[in-house]
Amino acid sequence: MSSFASTSAPAQKLEELDLLTRIHQDALTVLEEVGIKCNLPEVRQLFEETGLAAYDETTGHLHILSPLIEQALTLTPKRDKFFVPENSFGVGGTAPFVHDEQTGELIEPTLEHLVKIASIVNQADEVGFMARGVLLKKQEVKVIETIVEHCQKPIYVAAVTEAGIAKAKEVHDSRGKLTIQFSIINSPLTVIDSMIPPFLKVIRLGLPVYVSTMPMAGLTAPYSMSGLLTLTHAEALFGITLAQLANPGVTVVHAGLPSIASIRKNYAVDLGLLSHNVANLLMDKVCEGLGLPSIQTACTTSEDHPGEQAEADAVKGFALMKKYGFHQMRHAFGFLRELISFSIAKLERHIDLCRETTADQAPAYEFEAYDPEGLEVIRRIGSWGNYMRDDHTLKNTGRSFLH
Repeated sequence: MSSFASTSAPAQKLEELDLLTRIHQDALTVLEEVGIKCNLPEVRQLFEETGLAAYDETTGHLHILSPLIEQALTLTPKRDKFFVPENSFGVGGTAPFVHDEQTGELIEPTLEHLVKIASIVNQADEVGFMARGVLLKKQEVKVIETIVEHCQKPIYVAAVTEAGIAKAKEVHDSRGKLTIQFSIINSPLTVIDSMIPPFLKVIRLGLPVYVSTMPMAGLTAPYSMSGLLTLTHAEALFGITLAQLANPGVTVVHAGLPSIASIRKNYAVDLGLLSHNVANLLMDKVCEGLGLPSIQTACTTSEDHPGEQAEADAVKGFALMKKYGFHQMRHAFGFLRELISFSIAKLERHIDLCRETTADQAPAYEFEAYDPEGLEVIRRIGSWGNYMRDDHTLKNTGRSFLH
Protein backbone atom coordinates (compact mmCIF):
# COMPACT_ATOMS: atom_id res chain seq x y z
CA MET A 1 0.00 0.00 0.00
CA SER A 2 1.32 3.44 -0.88
CA SER A 3 2.67 5.46 2.01
CA PHE A 4 2.87 9.21 2.31
CA ALA A 5 6.16 11.03 2.58
CA SER A 6 6.31 14.14 4.75
CA THR A 7 4.92 17.25 3.08
CA SER A 8 6.57 20.63 2.82
CA ALA A 9 4.06 22.03 5.33
CA PRO A 10 5.48 23.58 8.50
CA ALA A 11 5.75 21.35 11.55
CA GLN A 12 2.64 22.81 13.16
CA LYS A 13 0.57 21.55 10.21
CA LEU A 14 1.77 17.97 10.20
CA GLU A 15 -1.68 16.90 11.39
CA GLU A 16 -2.69 17.31 7.74
CA LEU A 17 -0.75 14.15 6.98
CA ASP A 18 -3.44 11.92 8.46
CA LEU A 19 -6.12 13.79 6.51
CA LEU A 20 -4.26 13.25 3.25
CA THR A 21 -3.78 9.56 3.87
CA ARG A 22 -7.47 9.11 4.66
CA ILE A 23 -8.46 10.94 1.46
CA HIS A 24 -6.37 8.49 -0.57
CA GLN A 25 -7.80 5.46 1.21
CA ASP A 26 -11.35 6.76 0.82
CA ALA A 27 -10.76 7.33 -2.91
CA LEU A 28 -9.69 3.69 -3.25
CA THR A 29 -12.86 2.68 -1.44
CA VAL A 30 -14.97 4.78 -3.82
CA LEU A 31 -13.47 3.03 -6.85
CA GLU A 32 -14.05 -0.39 -5.28
CA GLU A 33 -17.51 0.06 -3.79
CA VAL A 34 -19.16 2.79 -5.87
CA GLY A 35 -17.22 2.42 -9.10
CA ILE A 36 -17.17 4.47 -12.28
CA LYS A 37 -20.12 4.62 -14.67
CA CYS A 38 -18.70 3.27 -17.92
CA ASN A 39 -20.40 1.42 -20.77
CA LEU A 40 -17.47 1.31 -23.20
CA PRO A 41 -16.51 -2.31 -24.01
CA GLU A 42 -12.84 -1.48 -24.68
CA VAL A 43 -12.39 0.21 -21.32
CA ARG A 44 -14.26 -2.56 -19.52
CA GLN A 45 -12.09 -5.17 -21.21
CA LEU A 46 -8.84 -3.44 -20.24
CA PHE A 47 -9.90 -3.48 -16.61
CA GLU A 48 -11.61 -6.86 -16.47
CA GLU A 49 -8.71 -8.70 -18.09
CA THR A 50 -6.61 -7.88 -15.03
CA GLY A 51 -8.87 -9.97 -12.79
CA LEU A 52 -8.97 -7.00 -10.42
CA ALA A 53 -12.04 -5.21 -11.76
CA ALA A 54 -15.61 -6.16 -12.59
CA TYR A 55 -18.50 -4.59 -14.43
CA ASP A 56 -21.94 -4.55 -12.86
CA GLU A 57 -24.49 -4.94 -15.67
CA THR A 58 -27.35 -3.84 -13.41
CA THR A 59 -25.84 -0.44 -12.59
CA GLY A 60 -23.45 0.20 -15.48
CA HIS A 61 -20.61 0.73 -13.02
CA LEU A 62 -17.07 -0.58 -13.29
CA HIS A 63 -15.69 -1.55 -9.87
CA ILE A 64 -11.91 -1.48 -9.46
CA LEU A 65 -10.04 -3.24 -6.66
CA SER A 66 -7.41 -1.28 -4.75
CA PRO A 67 -4.47 -3.53 -5.73
CA LEU A 68 -5.01 -2.59 -9.38
CA ILE A 69 -4.86 1.12 -8.53
CA GLU A 70 -1.73 0.53 -6.48
CA GLN A 71 -0.11 -1.33 -9.38
CA ALA A 72 -0.86 1.60 -11.67
CA LEU A 73 0.69 4.02 -9.18
CA THR A 74 3.91 2.02 -9.15
CA LEU A 75 4.08 2.17 -12.97
CA THR A 76 3.36 5.89 -13.33
CA PRO A 77 6.56 7.96 -13.72
CA LYS A 78 7.08 9.98 -10.59
CA ARG A 79 6.95 13.67 -9.91
CA ASP A 80 10.73 14.13 -9.74
CA LYS A 81 11.03 12.83 -13.33
CA PHE A 82 8.54 15.30 -14.79
CA PHE A 83 9.91 18.18 -16.86
CA VAL A 84 8.07 20.97 -15.03
CA PRO A 85 9.83 21.70 -11.72
CA GLU A 86 8.26 22.06 -8.29
CA ASN A 87 6.60 25.38 -7.39
CA SER A 88 5.64 26.32 -10.96
CA PHE A 89 2.84 28.78 -11.59
CA GLY A 90 1.47 28.76 -15.13
CA VAL A 91 -1.10 29.80 -17.69
CA GLY A 92 -3.68 27.04 -18.13
CA GLY A 93 -7.28 26.64 -19.07
CA THR A 94 -9.21 27.75 -22.13
CA ALA A 95 -11.27 30.93 -21.86
CA PRO A 96 -13.87 31.35 -24.61
CA PHE A 97 -13.47 35.14 -24.47
CA VAL A 98 -10.80 37.79 -24.14
CA HIS A 99 -11.40 40.73 -21.81
CA ASP A 100 -11.15 43.93 -23.84
CA GLU A 101 -9.08 46.25 -21.66
CA GLN A 102 -10.48 49.40 -23.29
CA THR A 103 -14.20 48.67 -23.01
CA GLY A 104 -14.39 45.88 -20.43
CA GLU A 105 -16.41 43.86 -22.90
CA LEU A 106 -15.77 40.24 -23.85
CA ILE A 107 -14.51 39.59 -27.37
CA GLU A 108 -13.69 36.48 -29.36
CA PRO A 109 -10.05 35.36 -29.10
CA THR A 110 -7.75 35.48 -32.12
CA LEU A 111 -4.36 33.99 -32.95
CA GLU A 112 -2.89 37.43 -32.27
CA HIS A 113 -4.10 37.17 -28.67
CA LEU A 114 -2.49 33.73 -28.39
CA VAL A 115 0.80 35.05 -29.78
CA LYS A 116 0.76 37.85 -27.20
CA ILE A 117 0.06 35.46 -24.33
CA ALA A 118 2.75 33.00 -25.42
CA SER A 119 5.32 35.77 -25.88
CA ILE A 120 4.65 37.21 -22.42
CA VAL A 121 4.90 33.76 -20.83
CA ASN A 122 8.15 33.06 -22.64
CA GLN A 123 9.77 36.19 -21.19
CA ALA A 124 8.50 35.86 -17.61
CA ASP A 125 10.64 33.99 -15.11
CA GLU A 126 7.63 33.67 -12.80
CA VAL A 127 5.65 31.59 -15.31
CA GLY A 128 6.73 27.96 -15.49
CA PHE A 129 4.54 26.57 -18.25
CA MET A 130 2.09 27.52 -20.98
CA ALA A 131 -1.31 26.20 -22.03
CA ARG A 132 -3.66 27.80 -24.51
CA GLY A 133 -5.28 30.32 -22.22
CA VAL A 134 -7.95 31.11 -24.82
CA LEU A 135 -10.22 28.99 -27.02
CA LEU A 136 -9.68 29.12 -30.77
CA LYS A 137 -12.27 26.85 -32.31
CA LYS A 138 -11.30 24.23 -34.89
CA GLN A 139 -7.67 25.39 -35.04
CA GLU A 140 -5.99 22.62 -33.07
CA VAL A 141 -2.89 22.33 -35.25
CA LYS A 142 -2.44 26.08 -35.70
CA VAL A 143 -2.76 26.65 -31.96
CA ILE A 144 -0.03 24.10 -31.23
CA GLU A 145 2.23 25.58 -33.89
CA THR A 146 1.67 29.11 -32.56
CA ILE A 147 2.44 28.19 -28.96
CA VAL A 148 5.59 26.30 -29.98
CA GLU A 149 6.78 29.17 -32.18
CA HIS A 150 6.46 31.78 -29.45
CA CYS A 151 7.13 29.86 -26.22
CA GLN A 152 10.09 27.61 -25.42
CA LYS A 153 8.76 26.61 -22.01
CA PRO A 154 6.90 23.36 -21.18
CA ILE A 155 3.49 23.40 -22.82
CA TYR A 156 0.07 21.82 -22.37
CA VAL A 157 -1.98 21.38 -25.55
CA ALA A 158 -5.33 20.00 -26.67
CA ALA A 159 -5.21 17.27 -29.31
CA VAL A 160 -8.20 15.08 -30.10
CA THR A 161 -8.30 15.17 -33.92
CA GLU A 162 -6.05 13.00 -36.08
CA ALA A 163 -4.20 16.10 -37.30
CA GLY A 164 -3.86 17.53 -33.80
CA ILE A 165 -2.52 14.30 -32.38
CA ALA A 166 -0.04 13.97 -35.25
CA LYS A 167 1.19 17.53 -34.66
CA ALA A 168 1.52 16.90 -30.91
CA LYS A 169 3.55 13.75 -31.62
CA GLU A 170 5.82 15.72 -33.95
CA VAL A 171 6.41 18.38 -31.28
CA HIS A 172 6.96 15.75 -28.59
CA ASP A 173 9.55 13.98 -30.72
CA SER A 174 11.37 17.17 -31.76
CA ARG A 175 11.44 19.32 -28.62
CA GLY A 176 9.68 17.43 -25.84
CA LYS A 177 8.24 19.22 -22.80
CA LEU A 178 4.71 18.69 -24.09
CA THR A 179 1.69 17.28 -22.26
CA ILE A 180 -1.73 16.67 -23.81
CA GLN A 181 -4.81 17.73 -21.84
CA PHE A 182 -7.72 15.35 -21.39
CA SER A 183 -10.99 15.43 -19.49
CA ILE A 184 -12.33 11.88 -19.60
CA ILE A 185 -14.60 12.05 -16.54
CA ASN A 186 -17.79 14.02 -16.12
CA SER A 187 -18.30 14.48 -12.39
CA PRO A 188 -19.57 12.66 -10.55
CA LEU A 189 -17.86 9.39 -11.55
CA THR A 190 -19.04 9.13 -15.17
CA VAL A 191 -16.83 8.40 -18.17
CA ILE A 192 -17.15 10.78 -21.14
CA ASP A 193 -17.46 8.22 -23.94
CA SER A 194 -16.39 10.52 -26.76
CA MET A 195 -13.06 11.35 -25.11
CA ILE A 196 -11.86 7.80 -24.65
CA PRO A 197 -10.79 7.01 -28.26
CA PRO A 198 -8.43 10.01 -28.61
CA PHE A 199 -7.19 9.49 -25.04
CA LEU A 200 -6.26 5.87 -25.71
CA LYS A 201 -4.68 6.79 -29.05
CA VAL A 202 -2.45 9.40 -27.42
CA ILE A 203 -1.59 7.07 -24.55
CA ARG A 204 -0.58 4.28 -26.94
CA LEU A 205 1.68 6.73 -28.78
CA GLY A 206 3.48 7.26 -25.49
CA LEU A 207 2.72 10.97 -25.20
CA PRO A 208 2.48 12.52 -21.72
CA VAL A 209 -1.08 13.38 -20.68
CA TYR A 210 -2.92 14.93 -17.83
CA VAL A 211 -6.28 13.64 -16.61
CA SER A 212 -8.47 16.53 -15.57
CA THR A 213 -11.60 16.42 -13.44
CA MET A 214 -13.38 19.31 -11.74
CA PRO A 215 -16.02 18.28 -9.21
CA MET A 216 -17.90 21.10 -7.52
CA ALA A 217 -18.65 20.78 -3.82
CA GLY A 218 -22.39 21.16 -3.32
CA LEU A 219 -23.30 20.21 -6.90
CA THR A 220 -21.25 17.26 -8.13
CA ALA A 221 -19.30 16.45 -4.96
CA PRO A 222 -19.79 16.43 -1.17
CA TYR A 223 -19.88 19.75 0.64
CA SER A 224 -16.89 19.20 2.88
CA MET A 225 -13.17 19.48 2.21
CA SER A 226 -12.19 15.83 2.59
CA GLY A 227 -15.33 14.63 0.78
CA LEU A 228 -14.63 16.95 -2.16
CA LEU A 229 -10.99 15.84 -2.36
CA THR A 230 -11.94 12.17 -2.08
CA LEU A 231 -14.22 12.33 -5.12
CA THR A 232 -11.72 14.41 -7.10
CA HIS A 233 -8.89 12.00 -6.31
CA ALA A 234 -10.97 8.91 -7.15
CA GLU A 235 -11.80 10.29 -10.59
CA ALA A 236 -8.16 11.15 -11.30
CA LEU A 237 -6.98 7.74 -10.11
CA PHE A 238 -9.33 6.09 -12.58
CA GLY A 239 -7.72 8.03 -15.45
CA ILE A 240 -4.21 7.24 -14.25
CA THR A 241 -5.05 3.54 -14.00
CA LEU A 242 -6.69 3.40 -17.42
CA ALA A 243 -3.58 5.01 -18.92
CA GLN A 244 -1.26 2.48 -17.30
CA LEU A 245 -3.40 -0.43 -18.49
CA ALA A 246 -3.26 0.88 -22.07
CA ASN A 247 0.48 1.68 -22.01
CA PRO A 248 2.40 0.81 -18.82
CA GLY A 249 4.93 3.48 -17.90
CA VAL A 250 3.34 6.36 -19.81
CA THR A 251 3.60 9.74 -18.05
CA VAL A 252 0.32 10.87 -16.50
CA VAL A 253 -0.20 14.09 -14.55
CA HIS A 254 -2.90 14.14 -11.86
CA ALA A 255 -5.06 17.14 -12.78
CA GLY A 256 -7.82 16.85 -10.20
CA LEU A 257 -9.21 20.37 -9.71
CA PRO A 258 -11.53 20.47 -6.69
CA SER A 259 -13.88 23.44 -6.85
CA ILE A 260 -16.67 24.90 -4.75
CA ALA A 261 -20.20 25.90 -5.70
CA SER A 262 -20.88 29.19 -3.95
CA ILE A 263 -24.20 29.17 -2.13
CA ARG A 264 -24.08 32.97 -2.09
CA LYS A 265 -23.53 33.18 -5.85
CA ASN A 266 -26.35 30.92 -7.03
CA TYR A 267 -24.09 27.88 -7.02
CA ALA A 268 -21.58 29.32 -9.49
CA VAL A 269 -18.02 28.07 -9.07
CA ASP A 270 -16.14 30.48 -6.79
CA LEU A 271 -12.48 30.47 -7.80
CA GLY A 272 -11.62 33.44 -5.62
CA LEU A 273 -12.33 31.70 -2.34
CA LEU A 274 -9.39 31.08 -0.02
CA SER A 275 -10.96 27.64 0.44
CA HIS A 276 -10.57 27.02 -3.30
CA ASN A 277 -6.85 27.63 -3.02
CA VAL A 278 -6.62 25.41 0.06
CA ALA A 279 -8.57 22.57 -1.60
CA ASN A 280 -6.18 22.58 -4.54
CA LEU A 281 -3.14 22.84 -2.29
CA LEU A 282 -4.33 19.80 -0.32
CA MET A 283 -5.04 17.92 -3.56
CA ASP A 284 -1.45 18.60 -4.56
CA LYS A 285 -0.26 17.33 -1.17
CA VAL A 286 -2.13 14.05 -1.68
CA CYS A 287 -0.27 13.73 -4.99
CA GLU A 288 3.04 14.71 -3.41
CA GLY A 289 2.65 11.93 -0.87
CA LEU A 290 2.17 9.45 -3.70
CA GLY A 291 5.01 10.90 -5.75
CA LEU A 292 2.64 11.85 -8.57
CA PRO A 293 3.21 14.80 -10.89
CA SER A 294 0.23 17.08 -10.41
CA ILE A 295 -1.34 20.24 -11.73
CA GLN A 296 -4.09 22.05 -9.85
CA THR A 297 -5.69 25.51 -9.95
CA ALA A 298 -5.07 28.51 -7.70
CA CYS A 299 -4.39 32.24 -7.43
CA THR A 300 -7.33 33.24 -9.61
CA THR A 301 -10.48 35.25 -8.93
CA SER A 302 -14.24 35.40 -9.29
CA GLU A 303 -14.17 39.03 -10.43
CA ASP A 304 -15.50 40.05 -13.85
CA HIS A 305 -12.72 42.59 -14.39
CA PRO A 306 -9.10 43.12 -13.29
CA GLY A 307 -8.76 45.35 -10.25
CA GLU A 308 -8.07 45.53 -6.55
CA GLN A 309 -10.19 42.54 -5.55
CA ALA A 310 -8.73 40.34 -8.27
CA GLU A 311 -5.26 41.32 -7.07
CA ALA A 312 -6.13 40.61 -3.45
CA ASP A 313 -7.47 37.18 -4.44
CA ALA A 314 -4.27 36.42 -6.33
CA VAL A 315 -1.96 37.53 -3.52
CA LYS A 316 -3.72 35.19 -1.09
CA GLY A 317 -3.17 32.32 -3.47
CA PHE A 318 0.44 33.14 -4.36
CA ALA A 319 1.40 33.55 -0.69
CA LEU A 320 -0.33 30.35 0.39
CA MET A 321 1.36 28.30 -2.31
CA LYS A 322 4.77 29.80 -1.57
CA LYS A 323 4.31 29.03 2.13
CA TYR A 324 3.51 25.35 1.69
CA GLY A 325 5.03 24.41 -1.67
CA PHE A 326 3.35 22.61 -4.58
CA HIS A 327 4.09 21.19 -8.03
CA GLN A 328 2.09 23.09 -10.69
CA MET A 329 -0.76 25.59 -10.37
CA ARG A 330 -2.62 26.80 -13.44
CA HIS A 331 -5.12 29.63 -13.99
CA ALA A 332 -2.68 31.69 -11.93
CA PHE A 333 -2.45 34.86 -14.01
CA GLY A 334 -4.89 36.06 -16.67
CA PHE A 335 -8.23 34.43 -15.91
CA LEU A 336 -11.37 36.13 -14.63
CA ARG A 337 -14.70 34.88 -13.24
CA GLU A 338 -15.42 31.18 -13.81
CA LEU A 339 -12.54 31.04 -16.33
CA ILE A 340 -14.89 32.59 -18.90
CA SER A 341 -12.52 35.35 -20.00
CA PHE A 342 -8.79 36.03 -20.17
CA SER A 343 -7.25 39.43 -19.55
CA ILE A 344 -3.81 40.05 -21.05
CA ALA A 345 -3.39 43.12 -18.84
CA LYS A 346 -4.16 40.96 -15.80
CA LEU A 347 -1.60 38.39 -17.01
CA GLU A 348 1.12 41.05 -17.09
CA ARG A 349 0.13 42.64 -13.77
CA HIS A 350 -0.21 39.33 -11.95
CA ILE A 351 3.21 38.18 -13.11
CA ASP A 352 4.52 41.21 -11.17
CA LEU A 353 2.29 40.30 -8.22
CA CYS A 354 3.64 36.78 -8.21
CA ARG A 355 7.21 38.05 -8.09
CA GLU A 356 6.43 40.53 -5.31
CA THR A 357 4.34 38.25 -3.07
CA THR A 358 6.09 36.43 -0.22
CA ALA A 359 5.15 33.42 1.89
CA ASP A 360 4.72 35.54 5.02
CA GLN A 361 1.71 37.21 3.38
CA ALA A 362 -0.23 33.94 3.52
CA PRO A 363 -3.57 34.41 5.29
CA ALA A 364 -4.46 32.39 8.37
CA TYR A 365 -6.60 29.38 7.63
CA GLU A 366 -8.06 26.74 9.92
CA PHE A 367 -7.89 23.45 8.05
CA GLU A 368 -11.08 21.40 8.24
CA ALA A 369 -10.89 18.09 10.04
CA TYR A 370 -11.49 14.84 8.18
CA ASP A 371 -15.19 14.29 7.51
CA PRO A 372 -16.18 10.60 7.63
CA GLU A 373 -19.61 11.50 6.24
CA GLY A 374 -17.96 12.63 3.01
CA LEU A 375 -17.35 9.03 2.00
CA GLU A 376 -20.85 8.05 3.06
CA VAL A 377 -22.49 10.66 0.84
CA ILE A 378 -20.45 9.49 -2.15
CA ARG A 379 -21.61 5.93 -1.43
CA ARG A 380 -25.19 7.19 -1.27
CA ILE A 381 -25.22 9.37 -4.38
CA GLY A 382 -22.45 7.86 -6.51
CA SER A 383 -22.78 8.92 -10.14
CA TRP A 384 -26.53 9.25 -10.03
CA GLY A 385 -27.55 12.55 -8.60
CA ASN A 386 -27.06 16.14 -7.59
CA TYR A 387 -25.45 16.80 -4.22
CA MET A 388 -27.18 20.17 -3.84
CA ARG A 389 -30.20 18.99 -1.87
CA ASP A 390 -28.53 16.17 0.00
CA ASP A 391 -28.74 16.38 3.79
CA HIS A 392 -24.94 16.42 4.02
CA THR A 393 -24.75 19.59 1.89
CA LEU A 394 -27.58 21.26 3.75
CA LYS A 395 -25.99 20.46 7.10
CA ASN A 396 -22.58 21.81 6.09
CA THR A 397 -23.82 25.00 4.46
CA GLY A 398 -22.48 27.79 6.62
CA ARG A 399 -19.86 25.47 8.14
CA SER A 400 -17.58 24.51 5.25
CA PHE A 401 -15.81 26.69 2.67
CA LEU A 402 -16.61 29.95 4.44
CA HIS A 403 -13.66 32.02 3.21
